[in-house]
Amino acid sequence: MKYQLRCLKTNKLIDDNYTLHYTDNALLRAEYFQPFQLNEEETGVWKYVSWLPVSQPSQYVAGTITYKAEKLGHALGLNNLWVSFNGYWPERGGLCPTGSFKDMEAVPTLQRIHDHNVKGLICASAGNTARAFSHFCGMDGTPLIVVVGKEHENRIWARPENDAESVRLVVVEDGDYYDAKTVAKQIGDELDGWQLEGSVHNVARRDGIGSIIVDAAFTIGQLPDHYFQGIGGGPGPIGIHEMAKRLVEEEIFDGPVPIQHLSQNVEHHPIHSAWQDRRGQLIAQDFPDEDVEVYSDYLLNKGPAYGQVGAVHDILKESNGQTHIVEKHDAIKMRELIESIEEIDIMTPGAVAAASLVQAVKDGSVDANDCVLLNISGGGVKRLKNDVQTRQIEPWLTAKKEDAVKAILGKLAE
Repeated sequence: MKYQLRCLKTNKLIDDNYTLHYTDNALLRAEYFQPFQLNEEETGVWKYVSWLPVSQPSQYVAGTITYKAEKLGHALGLNNLWVSFNGYWPERGGLCPTGSFKDMEAVPTLQRIHDHNVKGLICASAGNTARAFSHFCGMDGTPLIVVVGKEHENRIWARPENDAESVRLVVVEDGDYYDAKTVAKQIGDELDGWQLEGSVHNVARRDGIGSIIVDAAFTIGQLPDHYFQGIGGGPGPIGIHEMAKRLVEEEIFDGPVPIQHLSQNVEHHPIHSAWQDRRGQLIAQDFPDEDVEVYSDYLLNKGPAYGQVGAVHDILKESNGQTHIVEKHDAIKMRELIESIEEIDIMTPGAVAAASLVQAVKDGSVDANDCVLLNISGGGVKRLKNDVQTRQIEPWLTAKKEDAVKAILGKLAE
């Protein structure tokens, strides 16, 4: 047996059956029984397959690139700045075919569902996750129900090689991302043999994204002192932290683990609010009273994984982490700077993370000689659309939120 799942609340080890939950208010974590081996013959996340909860690599590839950002570092007053670019940048080795690090979560998840004979997958998204799973499930022919709010429908597009015949796009015409998540969960409760993709509870997603820090450590020659990322729901930072802990515990690299710097929009920042108050749980007052317009709506999440055992609060505590909030004009400024220096477009979450790095340098949290890893979690989408002819995936069903579950079940039964 390659791995088991440990409940971080009860400490019990259990076998995996595409298991998402064992006990309330706690994450499961994959524990691998074999020493880590770097597989240089593979590409992307599969180089690190010994620490992925799957039986074997698949034919589908996604992966990060880590490089020293000397010009950007000079502009920010940093001598040891590294960028993890997770998007489409073919000449530099950017291996995310839909332009975000969600591709690195989708690839091992697809193999995991095949390992456990899952009939079909269900996911909800504000765009990037849906596009990633639509790409790989469509390429593979794996049945997928994707639920999105009306405002995010235009983000679900396909590359030419993906016919998306197995993808059923459901648009909740009067709902947002939170409503889409609610519909997806209700569908998961109704369909035998299908599984919710699982978000933060999906160990394949977390360990897939965790390959970012493994790639960075082997490229740099050490674990970075600081790690910066924009945060919405939390799978990314949790996966990074878990994988960094493995590298230290297995004595592959010296500790400590990187200090987590997690960044949110100034208008909507529940994680920042709770952490600044040093609370272990979110409360209603952490959220705006009404819907707000933000710079990066990819980071909007009404139910982030903060207070569960093993979730964001715990990783911030274990890493002596910090949270940041970013004004729109500061994020725009950093996006323009990065795009002008690197000559590749980036998505808004990376700009939010970069703007928070500027804050940390100014307030002395980051020293000029510290080793810093900045996660550009999506980019190259404009470049991709210039290189290949993408097309919108047409809705399989459009329904109001109160009617969506019944309508989906009815159409599946036709």
